[in-house]
Amino acid sequence: MADVAESSTPFVRSPRTWIGGIVWCATLVLSLALTGCPRFTLYYGIYLGFTVVILGSVFLFQAAIRRDGNARLLPALKKFVGYAIVAEYVGHALPRAGWEAAGLINDTRAIVLYVLTLVCTAAGLVFFFFLKADPGFPRSEKSEEKGKRTKTHGILASILDWVDALAAAVIAVLLIETFLFQLYQVPTESMVPIFLGGDRPFTLKVDAAPRLPLTEWRLPFLKQPARGDVVTIANPRYPENSGVNLKKYLAQMVYMVTFTLVNIDKTAADGSPKSDPLVKRIVGVPGEQLMMLDDVLYARTAADSQFRPVTTDTERYAQVDLWKLAPAVRARIKEIRANEQTRAVLARWDALKNATDGAVLAADMRARWDGLSAAVAHLSPNVLAGFEQRQLPRANAATATMREEALSFAPAGAKNRLSLKGADAEDFPLALAVCRSATALAAVKEYALSGLEPVTGPTPYERGSHALNVLVKENLMDRLIRDIQLVGAGATIETILADATRNQLVESAKELSLYLDEFYDARNFPRFPSGDAFLGRDQYFAMGDNRYNSLDFRFRESYLPRILDPSDPSSVVYPSLLAPFPLEKRYIEGYAIFRVWPFNRFGVIK
Repeated sequence: MADVAESSTPFVRSPRTWIGGIVWCATLVLSLALTGCPRFTLYYGIYLGFTVVILGSVFLFQAAIRRDGNARLLPALKKFVGYAIVAEYVGHALPRAGWEAAGLINDTRAIVLYVLTLVCTAAGLVFFFFLKADPGFPRSEKSEEKGKRTKTHGILASILDWVDALAAAVIAVLLIETFLFQLYQVPTESMVPIFLGGDRPFTLKVDAAPRLPLTEWRLPFLKQPARGDVVTIANPRYPENSGVNLKKYLAQMVYMVTFTLVNIDKTAADGSPKSDPLVKRIVGVPGEQLMMLDDVLYARTAADSQFRPVTTDTERYAQVDLWKLAPAVRARIKEIRANEQTRAVLARWDALKNATDGAVLAADMRARWDGLSAAVAHLSPNVLAGFEQRQLPRANAATATMREEALSFAPAGAKNRLSLKGADAEDFPLALAVCRSATALAAVKEYALSGLEPVTGPTPYERGSHALNVLVKENLMDRLIRDIQLVGAGATIETILADATRNQLVESAKELSLYLDEFYDARNFPRFPSGDAFLGRDQYFAMGDNRYNSLDFRFRESYLPRILDPSDPSSVVYPSLLAPFPLEKRYIEGYAIFRVWPFNRFGVIK
């Protein structure tokens, strides 16, 4: 009888707990009405389902507790409300994010809907804390012992306890990695040697204005980015970074919870591997204009009339000669684009490009044109015909085909065909064509003599590009002259191909191709922003330390033809990724502080 009397004692709860539950449910209903539905989507269906389930469950919990005075339901209600708050936040954010990305609501409406989300979350938290503070009805010793036995021996109860612990841990990890710090994995070698492929940096996020989940809205920056900082960046190349993308956030959640082990967002829309986030170093800050010349970064502000070298970048951060690194590090690098021999080639053409006076270059080119004209004029038609009859059939098929193409050159269009070939232009079929065709010879003249006026532009980049453009053309002219001289001397195909002078010129052409096509943009870029503009208040510039192997803020993702010397209508054209763009501060996710993996590379990032 004592047990019956004890169990029938009324279960008394604090009035504020009831009021808190009523207020939360009323807030959810009001928010549902105010949210509206510009378009019914799966996300809106999820939000609607979450809200209905939460309202129904809270009502049933409250009714059961009030009707039966069942104290054992109070802990279950507390846990349910705790998870329901998270579910309602996510559920409420989903349709807003989808409508915003689809352009169905404007920014003002998006803010209003997010405020509704925060109000519902706040009301839920108040109810949760009221529940936590409610002492409830103390159970009898027998009921407590029964509860313990049930908890100990009940398989379902044990499973629920594990699920509860796991869910709490997941939420804790998400909160910590969203607002405090996070691990990332570096997928590429753009930051060698401070990061090798697969390294995991520890990134501090609390200083870098962490985003509110499922929004692009952020807390204030506690530390402003500075030159030399290594930062993690939401890659602005992907369109979804300009607005809320649900797949991105889901991938981030999985990425966080698995501590970078699982990434479900590895490919971009075109199927290419996706690099997001990026890990780069800030090399330019607001108020600066930047320029790079032969691996050296320069900067100036509006108060400076001239660019000055950024010595900290050259001396501490930029890496170009990876072959000089310690053997243990070098062995783990998959691609080292420049070796000691390549460095010697780059240095040689740097010297020629920078030391040659524009007026001297122009005079040399005109002399070469005179030499080519004279060589063509002195070539006997009978000798040329004999060579074409006896030797040309012995050449490879490509030579004959290219000669036929060159015979159709005309000044108006041929200059582009020569320009597009750049340093890779084939000399021998073109030499045969200019000896046979006046229009082909005129096309070469236009290509050679166009844009020779010395460039006196504002920066060494323009002057260097002009000089390099002329050097590429001079090499082709030298090869044409030598080919025609050999044909006139009665040389055979084998003799021409073995000629030491010609082979030296061909080797120079290969070096120019390497210098221009593979390394010029990796070592140089014009002043950025262009003209008299400077980086804005919230704009930065970032590059990878591995300057020859980093798809950073200097480059686009696909190659396009680039004019080497814009002052020359017949300029050499080369394939280029160069298209510098600023790093907007809103894309910065955190500051990389140190490496945590692998353990043998644990250390502070400098």
